[in-house]
Amino acid sequence: MTRIIQFLLAAAYVMFGILKLSTHELQMEVFTSTYGYSVGFMYIIGAVELVSGVGLIIGFWHPRIALLSAGVIAMIMASAMLTHIRSYEGMRTSVLPLLFLLMAMFVVASNSRRREREWH
Repeated sequence: MTRIIQFLLAAAYVMFGILKLSTHELQMEVFTSTYGYSVGFMYIIGAVELVSGVGLIIGFWHPRIALLSAGVIAMIMASAMLTHIRSYEGMRTSVLPLLFLLMAMFVVASNSRRREREWH
């Protein structure tokens, strides 16, 4: 189950990162007009998302990288939820970041338990 969730997160975050880095029109509008962030910040988030997605893929062979990448995604999604709340968008727009946050936390917890078993 962990590998499936890890794969879904990896695919989503590679795609999200590419969308932001390719200056997708919808991403530009949301980041600048809706949330009040700069285009530069969008590029930073896009790069972090892309690297985290790739890290989850590498993490199939190196669990420590999956643990780190999922942790970064969890932090991004917690911040995304706060951004949605701050922008008065309501819970409707926070459902997807919440889902990705829970998935990332599941991958973190699973990889943490796996690493703990390897130590004993």
